[in-house]
Amino acid sequence: MSNSQAYDEVTVTADGVTVTKRFEADEFPVPAIAFNLTSRRSVPVTVRLVDTVPEDVAVEDLGFHPEYGSEYWDINENRIAFEKELEPEADYTTVYGIRATGTDDVEKFLTEPEIESVNPPLDEDEEDLVGGGDEAVRDVIAGDADSVPGLEDDDDEDIETLDLSDPNNPDSSVEAPEESNAAPADSEVQSGAVVATMAQEIRDQNVSPEDVKLLKRALDAVSEDDSDAGGVNDARIQRIQSDVADLRAYTDALEEFLEENGTGEDMIQEFGERLDSFEATLEDFEDEVQSATDAATSASDQVDDLSGDVESVEGQLDALEDDIEAVREEIDDGELADRINETESEIEELKQWREQLSSVIGGGE
Repeated sequence: MSNSQAYDEVTVTADGVTVTKRFEADEFPVPAIAFNLTSRRSVPVTVRLVDTVPEDVAVEDLGFHPEYGSEYWDINENRIAFEKELEPEADYTTVYGIRATGTDDVEKFLTEPEIESVNPPLDEDEEDLVGGGDEAVRDVIAGDADSVPGLEDDDDEDIETLDLSDPNNPDSSVEAPEESNAAPADSEVQSGAVVATMAQEIRDQNVSPEDVKLLKRALDAVSEDDSDAGGVNDARIQRIQSDVADLRAYTDALEEFLEENGTGEDMIQEFGERLDSFEATLEDFEDEVQSATDAATSASDQVDDLSGDVESVEGQLDALEDDIEAVREEIDDGELADRINETESEIEELKQWREQLSSVIGGGE
């Protein structure tokens, strides 16, 4: 979502490192808070930058871009920290994206970050060449200041200046006016006069080598800033081209997928049919499970009945074993043999009585 409203940048400086924090609505794929770290140190330094997340914003709603140093960020509750080593005279940009809802109140994100540490810290020898010097020269060149500290002219000395109307003729010059009641000139004329003054001071060797080095560094930085605009545009174009290529690849893959699987409605209908079939199969399976449960219950009842029958048979077997044991004891005692002999004698007597009875009955006839 485009946000055309401009917001002030927030800048902090420590130990030769400057951090500029700003809101970018369109430069990145999503609205983002960008941090531009600039080192004016002559040695590599490790910078730790700490920023505070607004209280009503969850850190989970922040997104760190892998192409802009996401691996250097660390999250701790409502504070986020960025730590990275910067090469000498290096610039580095890192960002974190915010949800679209966060753009309703961008100001709450533009709090002042804290440069927690710069290792190694700035020593006294470097402090003369780093710090506010570069910014002062930049301000003069940009027209935001009238002079560079340390290069003010003496009141009683006339300085010959270059005629900027013909930059190819170094001999043409004009003297600075002593008094003027005209309206103040615009910043371009003022900065031109200041540049001419600095050039003359350098020619007259009234400037220390350290100041010349500082001026050269500032001019190089301004030149780099002018060339960075084209590089940023080229990077944006390359990123857009890459995004378009990715979108085309995604579109081709999506079209191929739709050709093979149909539209979303077709897939939903097919899934619904599969779901109905699965539910029918599940109902049949539940019926089979219920039948198996009933059969298992019936079998359990039968097992209980059989257990009762087995116990009854076991009782009868115990009684039969007792009877057999009693018979065995009688056999061992000879009582059975006596009974048999007795029975045989009785049978014999019955036979004789029958014969007698038969003879009596037969003789009477």
